[in-house]
Amino acid sequence: MFDQIVKKLSSDAARQTHSDQLLARYFEANLQQIPFETAASIAKKMDLSPMTVGRFLRRIGYNGLDELKNDLKRISRKGGPKSSAWELSGSIEDLRRDQQEGRLVSELIEQQIDVLRGISAMARSDKWDKAVSTITNAEAVFVASFQNIAGIARYFSEQMQYVRGGITFMDGANGTYLEMFGSSARNRLLILIDCRRFATKTRPLAKLAREAGITVLLVTDIHCNWADEDSDISLVLPSMRWRTWDSFLPLAALLDLLVTSCLITLGDDVVERAELVRTLQNTFGDFVRR
Repeated sequence: MFDQIVKKLSSDAARQTHSDQLLARYFEANLQQIPFETAASIAKKMDLSPMTVGRFLRRIGYNGLDELKNDLKRISRKGGPKSSAWELSGSIEDLRRDQQEGRLVSELIEQQIDVLRGISAMARSDKWDKAVSTITNAEAVFVASFQNIAGIARYFSEQMQYVRGGITFMDGANGTYLEMFGSSARNRLLILIDCRRFATKTRPLAKLAREAGITVLLVTDIHCNWADEDSDISLVLPSMRWRTWDSFLPLAALLDLLVTSCLITLGDDVVERAELVRTLQNTFGDFVRR
């Protein structure tokens, strides 16, 4: 039944309008959080009206949000993918009580738990498997990101260098991205990482890369309304917003799990590469010897 829900959200009926696309991505990325939501709360997050949320739900076969919640609850009881709304009910009640007593950090912890559950569910999807396969099989992998999240993306690319060769982080300082567009590698992959507010370069870079025959894996959030049009694979982050600003935890967690999935897929090749890395670390003296 869980797969049927995901299939409905991925269907053409669920993506007829711009609002539909936003809502479909939101529901698909946040099924673990739906039990805590109302049509009004979802509408507020997406800058839409509750009526628009209701129309979207009817379009995919639900009379309202409660009907979708009931489906998710039945899945949880039958041993399907768990929704933290029921699996962690006791802990969540404690967190809510802490929040009411003024311990606002408990709200952040509660959201973090749900986000990690959502990413865990994503890591069991066909789309995730396709992303991992594409990364591990590409001849050359280029990573690009911008502004404040570029630091997280750079760390991801450096961790990936421990897993496999042919990883290049592009900061765009040369103004051309020539290291990617001028590469002679036949099977090139661009991992493009960007979230709201989006950089002006992100979509043009994705478009030009695809025109050049480069596969584009986009890691983004639910506010990206062109992910389906201008990428070959998109991994959409579960939404999470703290009282002051957007949290970087979902992005860091997703990228960390992506590195781990690639490591597991490549297996013994990673062990050999780790030995090379260790030798080089000892040679240049930047790391304390063990």
